[in-house]
Amino acid sequence: MIKRIHWTPQLVNKFWDGVAQTELDNLSFGKVAGPRFLELISAYLVPGGSHLDFGAGSGHVLQLLLDRGLNTAGFDPSPDRQDLLVAKIGQHENFLGIKGVDSNEQFDVVLLMEVIEHVLDEDFHKVLQRVANFVKPGGYLIASTPNNENLESSSVYCPVSETLFHPWQHVRSFTPDQLSDCFKNIGFSAVFVALADFSLDAELIENYKRSVATASLKEYSLRQLSDAIEVSVRKYHLQLKELNRIDDLLLCGATPGLWQKIKLRIDLLLHHQTLITNLHSLARDMSRRFDEVSDYTLGKLSHTMALITDGADQPTQESDGIDLRVGHETTIVYVGKKQ
Repeated sequence: MIKRIHWTPQLVNKFWDGVAQTELDNLSFGKVAGPRFLELISAYLVPGGSHLDFGAGSGHVLQLLLDRGLNTAGFDPSPDRQDLLVAKIGQHENFLGIKGVDSNEQFDVVLLMEVIEHVLDEDFHKVLQRVANFVKPGGYLIASTPNNENLESSSVYCPVSETLFHPWQHVRSFTPDQLSDCFKNIGFSAVFVALADFSLDAELIENYKRSVATASLKEYSLRQLSDAIEVSVRKYHLQLKELNRIDDLLLCGATPGLWQKIKLRIDLLLHHQTLITNLHSLARDMSRRFDEVSDYTLGKLSHTMALITDGADQPTQESDGIDLRVGHETTIVYVGKKQ
């Protein structure tokens, strides 16, 4: 008989300790989307302040924060992962150490990235209160979780144990309003809520589109440059041929060709200057277009995010009409300020 897995704290720790030892760890949210996520919420990070990565896991996001020069501590309930974090980044000058459940420290910013969907029912309110206690008054809570995920359809089946379970140990799902209300109940007011597409597929597609655009631009630009050079050189050779013909006439005593020769030399000089100017202009145009392609990935985040503004029934749609509330691949990004 097929049954759904019953997650316990011990089983959860065993699951994530095991994942950390496999290639699956490279598919974690922090590894895949960490850099883009931090770019999105960078305005709420505090240079010179203190940060806590709550649920630090294998330390992917913690490492990114430290490398940005941000003073950051880590929290993780698993002793094995705590040891892993210390071994991995314990010597970093900005590392504030591993904080335990009994710590009374407070931080300017606490990050809760892809954590809340894993918290078991019996621990839910206790974990939320612990998170709130870690945030200084006036400090920020930055959180993310899958948007309105269908846990049933996301499940996988193990034929050995005849068990259904979520492949990433998700046990709950939120809409943006539900997540905002959840944090409101522990003393936070939302200052930024958005839906963003951080999926691995989106990243691969964007990289592919960029590579195709770059290759096409190179081919077009080189062909355009080659054609321009060919036309200019052909014209230059024709004028040079005419100049040689006039030289032959002058050798034969045909003086009327002297003025033609002077005029042609002037034309050749002007043509040479025009050729150089045109090539410089073409080179600048090519450089501009390559810069546009290089900036492509920097601008793509704005095309994969829908901002949920106060009083709006729906997120703002992007110019292509895509409403990112649709689909299970979007992520809720929440920033709340502690009262």
